[in-house]
Amino acid sequence: MIDRTSVVRLALRKLPQQERSVQRLEAILDSAMSLVLEKDVSSVTMSEIAQRAGIPIGSLYQFFPQKAAVLKALHDRLSMEIEDRVSKLFTGVTSLDEAASRGADALFELHALFRERPIFMSIWQAIQVDKDLSHLSNDYHEHLIGLFLKDLAHLIPPDDLGQIRVTLKLFIITSGDVIRFATSQGPEAARIYLERWHQIVRNSLFIV
Repeated sequence: MIDRTSVVRLALRKLPQQERSVQRLEAILDSAMSLVLEKDVSSVTMSEIAQRAGIPIGSLYQFFPQKAAVLKALHDRLSMEIEDRVSKLFTGVTSLDEAASRGADALFELHALFRERPIFMSIWQAIQVDKDLSHLSNDYHEHLIGLFLKDLAHLIPPDDLGQIRVTLKLFIITSGDVIRFATSQGPEAARIYLERWHQIVRNSLFIV
């Protein structure tokens, strides 16, 4: 459970209402993202983010109480990019076999995204080492599972729902690890690992 102190620490202090404020918030996040790519996340400072964004440090603190809140906002932004790609993964499927095929095929698209956008790896690594941020991955996994089950519900017998939920959780966690590992490898090694995991997922994702 996240305590109140953690919530305050991570919360966006104000929601931008005017276009100028929206643009300033985007400039802050873009600047933070570029700094995270340039150097170790732990060494990025709020002053550097403000300087890169071209705003006074006070304006940065009007939005974010500290760097952890900036990292959460970056995580949320990047999570939306992934959700745009996978939220409809199982929409319109007519069988669990088709769903397994779609799930397996998505591995290659997500790996390509991680390889093209190193920021995904950097932010994932950053949230693992902060106790208040470490829950973000689990919360996001549960959100995705809810979306997936909504589209799969007509294919799953009620007695199997609990087991399928567990399977989807393991699929998301393990596939994330495989994708991150493959991203750290050369193209040929990455292909070998991804193709093997693709085969495993395709053959066993919805076996109850």
